[in-house]
Amino acid sequence: MKKIVLALILLSSVVAYAGDPYVKTFYRNKNWTVLQVGITGEFKQCAIRSAPHYLDTGKNPKYGTTYLDISYPSNNVTFDGENIGAYFKIAKRATLQVDDGTSITITPEVPVCHRHMVGGAYVTGKDVIDGVCLPGKSIVDNMLNSKAKVVKISIDFGDGGTSIHSFSLNGFKDAYQKLKSCAR
Repeated sequence: MKKIVLALILLSSVVAYAGDPYVKTFYRNKNWTVLQVGITGEFKQCAIRSAPHYLDTGKNPKYGTTYLDISYPSNNVTFDGENIGAYFKIAKRATLQVDDGTSITITPEVPVCHRHMVGGAYVTGKDVIDGVCLPGKSIVDNMLNSKAKVVKISIDFGDGGTSIHSFSLNGFKDAYQKLKSCAR
């Protein structure tokens, strides 16, 4: 009887931990963090997140922390933040630019996709097939370019004021390699 009770206690303790959600840091350098998110025993997903860029530069900012996130293996590039929903809602236009490259119009908090509207229809390009948005692989490739130094997100509020968020690419290549390892 003692063995059965002990077995039930051990089994219940194992079941209690199976399926618990978790977020853990897989790798971190000065500018980039690789995060692993999952449910114990079920699945895991990895993403890379930039160091935060603060809108208000006080010692403990409570409003306006922004990040650049890249999921793997989809390479979805997302510009998002904590406590800044209103900030994004009043923006008239947002663009992403790697160094001095071409600016790409983005929607904050939505993965970047290169869909180009021509005459009321989306033009199929290398990142769009049959109207379905594929990952922002070309953006990641530009970020991995050995000459690239910074990614800039510009938020235009339509009143002549533009807010620029800069994310350093120092350490990005190493973090991206760790991101691939995390996803295995």
